[in-house]
Amino acid sequence: MNTAGRNSITARSKARKPVHPPVVSLGALRSAAGLRIDDILDRLEEETGVRPGRGTISAIENGHRGASREMVEALEAAYGLAPGSIMTSYEPRATQKNFIASA
Repeated sequence: MNTAGRNSITARSKARKPVHPPVVSLGALRSAAGLRIDDILDRLEEETGVRPGRGTISAIENGHRGASREMVEALEAAYGLAPGSIMTSYEPRATQKNFIASA
């Protein structure tokens, strides 16, 4: 291959857009693994000592409810995922103690 051909290949590979991993819902992941919500709840209870409600996990799986960083870490363990596998843009709501009263 001549130098021009190699430079052309290099230029094309540099121009490629980054590849992002596929987005898979937690519900789809759970179903594909043959797990029920109760299985996830059992695993969460083992991991954290707290058993969330079925509705909580269902809402998180369907994107109707956010999850704290601690919950995301527990969910990763419950679903058998590597740490950092679940990505979210959830930010906790502000509470009254977070507001400064104006005088």
